Amino acid sequence: MKHNILIIDDDSLIVNTLQKKFSTFEIDVYSANTPEEAKDQLDKANPELVILDLLLTENDGSEGVLDYIKSKENLKDIPVLILTNMDKPELRKLLLSQGVKEYLIKGSLTLDELYEKVLSYLEPKK
Repeated sequence: MKHNILIIDDDSLIVNTLQKKFSTFEIDVYSANTPEEAKDQLDKANPELVILDLLLTENDGSEGVLDYIKSKENLKDIPVLILTNMDKPELRKLLLSQGVKEYLIKGSLTLDELYEKVLSYLEPKK
């Protein structure tokens, strides 16, 4: 079964790298660079998982995009993985308490480790 995920990040290098990695493994990858694009893609793609950068070019990605996901009945249960440069334990604790599945620091894990985490959420639960 083919899976689909949405990557929301304004760093095109990260988006392109992740798209290449995941697309070779039966995962359709959608991407968005701004909160507006993210909301549009969330509605169109109906992803199984979201990888979200906290700092997008126009505003704080966690505010608008996370609130949008949590407010929509068809999106609220989608696993959200935060992938950010912001190593802030208090923010991590807050977001995890709000239902974010993982708070990952860019550069602290390999592409393969991120891929394994994504797969763990996409695999059907037994």
